Amino acid sequence: MKKMIWLTIITVLFLVLIAPLVLSLALKIIPSNVQPSYDSNVRVSLYKDRELTQEFIANNNNLTSIGTSIRNPNLKNKKDVIFNLYENNILIRTSKLNGLNLEDGSFVRYDFPPIHDSLGKKYTFTISSPDAGAEETIELFIRDADSSSGIVEYMYLGEIKAGGIPMVQYYLPINKAEVLKSVLSNFSARFLFHRSQI
Repeated sequence: MKKMIWLTIITVLFLVLIAPLVLSLALKIIPSNVQPSYDSNVRVSLYKDRELTQEFIANNNNLTSIGTSIRNPNLKNKKDVIFNLYENNILIRTSKLNGLNLEDGSFVRYDFPPIHDSLGKKYTFTISSPDAGAEETIELFIRDADSSSGIVEYMYLGEIKAGGIPMVQYYLPINKAEVLKSVLSNFSARFLFHRSQI
């Protein structure tokens, strides 16, 4: 009976502590924030020359991806949705997704080669679908400015406003030790936060 209790304790500890650490070694990119909340009724439409331009501040070095939620109403857009990243008005990265692969309301990531010294720098990006017509619109959700996500301001139809799309920044970890540290700190923070709510 005593052996069974010890076996159960060891199995539970393995599943709770060791397995997540081992699985975390397979992570290639890490999100630097969670996607901020947004009002699904506040959004902008992209087609032809209508594009969204947004400024943000990078939260980490090795910025390698930007993720957000995109609407593709009735799955009509089958054209390219283009992401261009600028630093000091110079195009430094481009990434494309095809509307054919965008489900309505899905979370998507624009991946690009890492920017090694990105921490604290201000970047601008545009998202557009220039080949789409008015009936093939793509819609982006909009929220207020959010410093934890790096969201500063956006421009749409010539108007500049505070806020932008609810985005998640992803970065390439320098080494596996950084991945383990991130996983452990997130795990302990969530565990302690949960315990404080009891």
